[in-house]
Amino acid sequence: MLRHLILPLLFLHPLTGLADWYQAEGSAPLSLGEDSARQQALEQALADTLLQAGASLTTVQSVNNGMFSGQRLDIAAQGELMDYLILNERRAQGRLWLTVRADIWPNQDVQPQCVGRYRPGLTLSTLPLSHPEQGQIGRIYELGDAVTQRLAQRLGSSVNLMTQLPHQLTTDPRLPRSPGLRQGGDILARQQQSRLLLSGVIEDISMNDGNWVDWRFREQPRQFQLSVTLEDGLTGETLLQQRYQAQSPWTFKKHAKVDVYEQGFWQSAYGQAVDQLLARVARDLVQAQSCMKAVGNILQQSEEGILMDLGRQAGIQVGDRFTLVHRRQLQPGYYSETSAQAQFVVSQSHPDYSLLIPADGAARQVRVGPGDILTQR
Repeated sequence: MLRHLILPLLFLHPLTGLADWYQAEGSAPLSLGEDSARQQALEQALADTLLQAGASLTTVQSVNNGMFSGQRLDIAAQGELMDYLILNERRAQGRLWLTVRADIWPNQDVQPQCVGRYRPGLTLSTLPLSHPEQGQIGRIYELGDAVTQRLAQRLGSSVNLMTQLPHQLTTDPRLPRSPGLRQGGDILARQQQSRLLLSGVIEDISMNDGNWVDWRFREQPRQFQLSVTLEDGLTGETLLQQRYQAQSPWTFKKHAKVDVYEQGFWQSAYGQAVDQLLARVARDLVQAQSCMKAVGNILQQSEEGILMDLGRQAGIQVGDRFTLVHRRQLQPGYYSETSAQAQFVVSQSHPDYSLLIPADGAARQVRVGPGDILTQR
């Protein structure tokens, strides 16, 4: 558990001006009990401060006899948590909220995380309900669409969100390529400048029906379980495949119809729990793509240079260097690639395209053909 990783680090060293302060907020449902809720909210806030300081966080699911039984959080921190201060504690919508400021000492022995500027185009597929009948209580059958929109807002400027599809893309097992590559990945990459495909499904929003006594005198918990997959449509590689789970009180009346698009839902205890879960998803997505190298398609070659379909929106800047790669399709999903050992440098960067000029003698002599690409050095 996170407390076993974090709490032993507290108060091990004297405070010093060389440490950095980070602030974050965490919350947990009060239905856990006040002490447990405070501990969970504190751990969540401290984990967020470590992530702000450059930690790498991995969630490992635990399964017992086929049932989800918990999770273990592994942290590769960029620093040591020296001290923390609870700035504010409040209760709202059935949850306990803590605002925490943490003092983190830089760790020079840990390798820094990737901080590349490249932001590959990403297409977000609608996240459907695996069991729509579970939406009967509250009549929240449109929760999948609402969660998809909320995740898109969460991603915001953190990723290069190119397209939001109104339907789900499914695996096509007939394609002779790596299992899991989504149908239409090549089309997304070629026509919509979306190299990455994010898909998933909401697997569980169940809750006990209960009788009127249960609803009158007890808060009814509701599940939320989401599985997501992030795939590289260019290579077929799975960059992230993760399941996220939360549980929170359903504070609406049993027969109330809940509008999942309105702010009232997202301000409820259940809506806030889902929103925090989506924040974790967004954070993991940003980390999963942080080490990727830019790969651009060549639009045309002229006397001025080579026109590439990546620009400032993808994080490409003047001075970035690329290597020419001859790429030929052998059959659907399979290509042969040969590096031309020719270097090009970006001379102009526009929102959605760039102009590259030769950076060496080999580049001045080489000719490009249909399907050739440029890979970032």
